[in-house]
Amino acid sequence: MSPVALRHEFEDLLYYEVWLLDHDRLEEWLALCAEQVRYWAPIRTNVARGSEEWSRQYMLAHFDEDKGSLALRVQRIRTGAAHADEPPARVRHLVSNVRVLGGNDEVATVTSNFIVFKSRRGREESLFVGCREDRWRRIDGTWRLEERLIVLDHDVIENITVLF
Repeated sequence: MSPVALRHEFEDLLYYEVWLLDHDRLEEWLALCAEQVRYWAPIRTNVARGSEEWSRQYMLAHFDEDKGSLALRVQRIRTGAAHADEPPARVRHLVSNVRVLGGNDEVATVTSNFIVFKSRRGREESLFVGCREDRWRRIDGTWRLEERLIVLDHDVIENITVLF
């Protein structure tokens, strides 16, 4: 597959993914994840130019999840146990600047920028901005998310019930 065709395929996939999230189709979104998915957001700090500004693997993170913990998140939302999501919020994901950094027909590293807006009860609003670095693997003919590194442009996160 040509690089342009691969990028186009991932643009469509990422747009579909956030459409699922925006339309509360969380089980279908979870099905896009590989069984061994890692889904994490390291803590960033403001540092001197050229220094590491986020924690390395297995250090401090806002969250560091696998498929089991993501499934528990979805289950909590569905059973009403996630009080921060009752009543459900309106959520909108915008994805841009999709780039395939390396890949072939079986595995690919894809980066993108995002903005997530969340509004609840007409007075609670949250805005999340950042970038993602994903590793996708084709499993049984379907792309599955194997790892997502979420780099937020925020130092402090007040409420992290949203999926990126």
